[in-house]
Amino acid sequence: MPIDLLLDGQLYPEPSSVVEGTSVELHAVPPTGAASLSLFINGVPLEPFLRPGDPAWRWHWPAPASTGAYEVVLSTHWPDGRTEEVRTQIVVAPRKLDVEHYALLLEDLQAVAPRLVFALTGGRHGVKPDPASPSAHATAMLDALCRDEIPRLVAAVERLAQRPPERLQTRTIAVDPGTAQRPALHRGELINLSPAPSPESEHPSPASLSSIPEETTEASYDSYEARLLRRLIEVLLHRLGQLANLTNPTPELEATRQRLRELRSLPLLTEVPPLQAYRGITSRMQRDPDYRIVARVWQWLRRHPLITWDAATLTLPISQLPRLYERWCAVRVALTLLERPGYTLISQALWNDDAAEQGLTLTEGTALLGLTHEDGSILTLRYHPRYPPDGDNVRSLDRHTRIPDLALEMLPPDGSPRISLLDAKYRLDPSGGVPADALADGYSYLGAIGNSAGRRLVERVALLYPGHGKAEHYASGIAALPLLPGNDDALRAWLAYAG
Repeated sequence: MPIDLLLDGQLYPEPSSVVEGTSVELHAVPPTGAASLSLFINGVPLEPFLRPGDPAWRWHWPAPASTGAYEVVLSTHWPDGRTEEVRTQIVVAPRKLDVEHYALLLEDLQAVAPRLVFALTGGRHGVKPDPASPSAHATAMLDALCRDEIPRLVAAVERLAQRPPERLQTRTIAVDPGTAQRPALHRGELINLSPAPSPESEHPSPASLSSIPEETTEASYDSYEARLLRRLIEVLLHRLGQLANLTNPTPELEATRQRLRELRSLPLLTEVPPLQAYRGITSRMQRDPDYRIVARVWQWLRRHPLITWDAATLTLPISQLPRLYERWCAVRVALTLLERPGYTLISQALWNDDAAEQGLTLTEGTALLGLTHEDGSILTLRYHPRYPPDGDNVRSLDRHTRIPDLALEMLPPDGSPRISLLDAKYRLDPSGGVPADALADGYSYLGAIGNSAGRRLVERVALLYPGHGKAEHYASGIAALPLLPGNDDALRAWLAYAG
């Protein structure tokens, strides 16, 4: 007879769900004659406790702050050495507040993306992109492409495919010396194209060993315009793939993608090499009505980039909410710096403007932004920088490599660098503030990074946490700043002072 496992006094449902951070009690009554019970959760044994006069075995389990399914194994041990197992799962669910934060962060990432791209590509503070543009909404872009742009392009490509090749291409082939009509000999050289004679051949004839090059012409579709068309279809396929990941895929979308793949396999496009570089719209594309459509769709894609984040950001599950919060904090810091007066952008690694790979990306270990101030100072925002003990200009002052979430490195025209650090902490103490262990991390960063002479370079550290209270600033240089969508005043004030 199977043994029953109870959770908090209730018969264990399958799968059972508990909220992260809560403590639960599991208990079971061993069958008659059993020697003992044991309980494992994700392979970790729990210590049982018994109550006098109560046959039940009980275990306390604090649900971790990591959501997901955990394997539960209840083992019954018999005096003769037999073991019987009951396997089930317990699911750790996120708190309601975490679910709300998760949705808020993803929504805000998409909302600020157009503003960030506008600032990265030369926009001025106070000016925002048109919210009605298809660039701002994946669904609107998908509708515009599948309803308007791609059908016109498909019709134009079908007409172009019916035309015969328009160009003659010259190439050199090897022919027998006696049949050459237009030899392309240089200095009378022969080209040996035959394989080495076999040992059985004692007297190979000269004709079997040599041939001469001859120039010939053949019809070809190859042209700059055809290469641009091939590149355009490849870009469209990539763009539709990205949109399929952001919206609910439909049969119409898949049919459109399949039609583009069929066009890509036409001789018009398979026989031309890839486009090496975009050189603009040619006079032929302006005159030819079909190539005018090709140019129009190409320019439409350039005017309406797909402003979205890399999959590493948007596909983070709620179980990795602290990491999502960290990446969202990096975006908010970058946008705040870009909108500060007196600074000019000189380098960035956030926006990829390639037609096929357009998008926003957060790459760890890189300088997200490089800004220059009116006074000649250079401000660099780094994401997950590494400060090893053997670093060149900036290093760890102990034997541990330090990797803060964000670093603001200020290099004045004259003088040594100054560093301000930001660390995202997705956790709260009972009062709704930053826990003591998070403050300890801040003090560690404050004293552990410097130069080769041992001088400390970190002037201040900001701990970012998902709260709504007041910012706390300590004389040590540590600050605890609440930061959530719609509540970034404390961050703006701290960055104005830190930079």
